[in-house]
Amino acid sequence: MAQANTSAARLAALHAPGNPLVLPNVWDTTSLETITSINKEPSSSSSSSADSPGEGPLKAIATASYAIAKSLGIQDAELTFAQNLARIQELAPLVHNAGLPLSVDIQDGYGSKIEECVAAVVKAGAVGANIEDVVLASDDVEGGAGAGGVGVGGHKGGEFYGVEEQASRIRSAIRAAEQAGCPGFVVNARHDGFFLQGATGKSDEEVMAEAVTRGKAYLDAGATTVFFWGGSGRGLRTHEVQTLVKELGGRVAVMLGAKGRLSVKELADIGVARISVGPSLSFLSPGDVKGVAMRILGGGALVEICCECKRHNAELGMASASAVL
Repeated sequence: MAQANTSAARLAALHAPGNPLVLPNVWDTTSLETITSINKEPSSSSSSSADSPGEGPLKAIATASYAIAKSLGIQDAELTFAQNLARIQELAPLVHNAGLPLSVDIQDGYGSKIEECVAAVVKAGAVGANIEDVVLASDDVEGGAGAGGVGVGGHKGGEFYGVEEQASRIRSAIRAAEQAGCPGFVVNARHDGFFLQGATGKSDEEVMAEAVTRGKAYLDAGATTVFFWGGSGRGLRTHEVQTLVKELGGRVAVMLGAKGRLSVKELADIGVARISVGPSLSFLSPGDVKGVAMRILGGGALVEICCECKRHNAELGMASASAVL
């Protein structure tokens, strides 16, 4: 328990507004080995980084459920918790050996089984998780979201958990983690209001108001950060990121956009606390993953390298002319 608590506290401390945690997400052992090898590079921040885990540019590891599903030849919404957990169990010992804390993507926590899911990932070695507020997964912990009538982007059409309901689920997740041996479990609470604006039909002002309301409720419930992103050509705009940072005290997480969008440094200057890339690296050729990851860890922007990645970025709304993320 002491080790998990220390690792969770370390992960939480890395979420610093203006000096964000940067996460090149992984999805299998090959991507993990590629990403963790960055800390062994002579150009890392310390020549002794290989002997002092976490002293290089890579500070933590996070998974991406979309990329895990893609590696299994299925859609994100079809990924069962059993499949997700099996991959987490495969990766966790390697992350531990690299001396880094692990945050995992558990979608919406698989419905009413959220406490069971969190306990299982803690037992596997995770000290943090992304938890979405859109009803995505079946209540059957063995089932994915496919049985639930999946809509746009792998989600049901704009069906959100209620604000208080989701806040309660976050509290339950944190409590379950503590009972499983990880007090201080780090929740990155994801809100998809911007992404699903087209499905909900809400105005920009309504979407922002709900994002702020939900963000504050999730933080009050114990989340470390709240993750926002745009999609389907909408994107997340600079002024929106600025507003969210202001309203939520900087405890904001975002997904890095594609080439031509804001860089890690620019987002850090706005004041966000966490930056990830989601499944984007999984669309690059294996030989390009490390270089792109090093670029973003160094403060740069995400670079589109292959046509498949460009198509994916467009689907996720990361290439909109009006978008920055």
